[in-house]
Amino acid sequence: MGTTKGITIHALTDTDDLFGRPLQVGDVVAALTLFSGGSTWELCVSSLLEHTSETTPIVVFDDAGPSEIAVQELAEVEKRYGREVHYFRQPKNRGVVGNLNTAFQKLAPADVIVLNSDIIVGPEWDTRLIAAARSRSDIATATALSANATIFTVEGPDSWKLQPPTVAEFAEVARKVSAASKQVRPFVPVATSFCTLFARHALNVVGLLDEEFSPGYGEEVDYSLRCVSYGFNHIAVDDVYAYHATGESFGEVALNWRKIDNDELVARRFEYWNDWISEFAADEATPLERVRRYTYAVIHGLTIAIDAELVHPNLTGTFEGSFALSRKLALHPDVQRVIWVASGERVGPLRAMLAEAKVDTIEVSTIADLYAAKVDVDLAFRPYQDFTGATWPAISGFSRRNMIWMLDLIALLNPHYAVDYDDFAAKNAVARKGWENADAIGVLTPHVAKTLTAYYSGTSDSDKIVVLPNGSPEQPAPAAGAWNLENAGLEALADTPYILVLGTNYLHKNVPWLMRVGLRLKSLGWEGRFVFAGPTPDSGHSAQLEADLIELSGADCFTFLGRVSDSDKIRLISGATLVASPSITEGWGMIPGEAVHYGSTPISSRGGGLGDIGPADAKYLEFRDDEADAQTLLELVNDLDARQRQRELWEAATQQYQWADTAQTVVTAGFDALLRHRQFRLDERTAQKIVLTGAPSVARRLADSSVTLLPVGSRRRRVVKRLLGGAAE
Repeated sequence: MGTTKGITIHALTDTDDLFGRPLQVGDVVAALTLFSGGSTWELCVSSLLEHTSETTPIVVFDDAGPSEIAVQELAEVEKRYGREVHYFRQPKNRGVVGNLNTAFQKLAPADVIVLNSDIIVGPEWDTRLIAAARSRSDIATATALSANATIFTVEGPDSWKLQPPTVAEFAEVARKVSAASKQVRPFVPVATSFCTLFARHALNVVGLLDEEFSPGYGEEVDYSLRCVSYGFNHIAVDDVYAYHATGESFGEVALNWRKIDNDELVARRFEYWNDWISEFAADEATPLERVRRYTYAVIHGLTIAIDAELVHPNLTGTFEGSFALSRKLALHPDVQRVIWVASGERVGPLRAMLAEAKVDTIEVSTIADLYAAKVDVDLAFRPYQDFTGATWPAISGFSRRNMIWMLDLIALLNPHYAVDYDDFAAKNAVARKGWENADAIGVLTPHVAKTLTAYYSGTSDSDKIVVLPNGSPEQPAPAAGAWNLENAGLEALADTPYILVLGTNYLHKNVPWLMRVGLRLKSLGWEGRFVFAGPTPDSGHSAQLEADLIELSGADCFTFLGRVSDSDKIRLISGATLVASPSITEGWGMIPGEAVHYGSTPISSRGGGLGDIGPADAKYLEFRDDEADAQTLLELVNDLDARQRQRELWEAATQQYQWADTAQTVVTAGFDALLRHRQFRLDERTAQKIVLTGAPSVARRLADSSVTLLPVGSRRRRVVKRLLGGAAE
């Protein structure tokens, strides 16, 4: 205990006082350098006393500066927290280099955490820094990330530019960074000693800071490069985030001439240094840069650009999924902005759509405007399947990372659905290029993940495949009411029991098979009808098979409505005895969830994703025995209790899937992708064309880039270019 001008302090006279014994190897001491204090000094020592573990003693090394006020503030903070801080004052000013060397010498053989007087730390800062420094045997220094620290910089909230955060405010941000960190601990070529652990083994082998750099500037670079020459390495500690005001801890700030001289001294000693640090700082692919962007997104929230070119109410499933997921993403606490991006002619309708739905949390932009504004997009997301790539390359290539939602692979595995083989081959080529360029691929169910792995990725890219399920319907179920009568066939169903089949009649939807089983059901005595609602595609449909079966059977129990409006679809579901999904395969199968939501009972096959999401104890259409499947249907249509149990099982199963959870999966995948190598980026020349000419004309040329890996003159390259509208070669 001692006094300085009447201020009671804990003067460091013997380092045995730090631990109650002599210092030994393995100890860690925090050395807080001081010259004059500053506006953040009280915040600095308050945060240190609040958040430093009891096993890390703190010593203030005062460089004989005008520090009387700072020392008084230190004593007051000590008293407030009831914790001792040790104090050592230099007999005369030695500059930053000399002051730090004093700390290193006095605190030997302990490791030393060097702290500037203008920092604020958060919870667990010291234990995390120590753990990182000791994660490998060759680490010489471990430096925290900070709001203002050269290559370690991760900008904090804008409000910090006006005034520093309070200790509590900063702790909240630091805690968030620590919790989200993956502890990458990326390599860096140099340390910056504002919040840095100097490992004793390196200090002992390499020596102290070179006092030729005194009073300061360049000494950390020189020391770091000497360490590197001996085989030591330096790391950034990505689970420790410190506020750094900068400029307050050095004292005399008008020493730029000294900085220039010292930079030249470093360059003479290490001729490679300027090239190395310039290249390192400019490289967006380094683990440090990925960690910095990841941490920035953790603090500020993700900016997500969604390809909305095909988001349209007429595309019911696509629209519902895209719209529901977009809304949940915009409300997610870890998302800063959600931007729908489309070509110019689509922007107006998209804004009108959002206005009608009273959604003001989603922005709308053209691709060209996004580029011109230089919006920093963390994740581009395509919420549907698109085999033309009309706008996606421009959006995904502009963003830091991109993610596509692959609903299923049915069209890619079945040439029967294509116009011709050229069409089939082109779609596959574009899809594969999209998968290759994607940083993450969302699939609806484990079934689709397995199919995609078998068809495309093998095991090499399986880490970027994530299951991204649909959510349950959220639109309120309407009260029973009259038909809109937009389809003339609806009126006859008012008083008739019926089994409803929804969806486009592709062959895999298995409509002819259900019609065949339906005839067996009729023979068992059921008097209801079978209603099919959905459009017929240009190819790969079962319309002829349906017509042939009706002609052969002479049955009049089948009603085909074609496409129906959303309101009539809901009315059809709510009035159905059963809603059947007899598909051979599905990526997901939204219809059982819609059936439950709108008051009906679903019955499905176990085909594809239906088997993943369906309840284990429910009744299913098994395809193995038509008579057995007809009996299953008969039990459900005749037994109200059986229908109720079936409905309750499906309700419990589908309620597990919520759009908020799906949004969380996208957010998690987006953050994870930021830490992986970027898969696709547009060159600057193409980006400038988008700004100058607008997206539509350039998008086609971007789409053509999908085939750049195909040999010039090859048949496949020609057909892909034809699909994309490019000129034939």
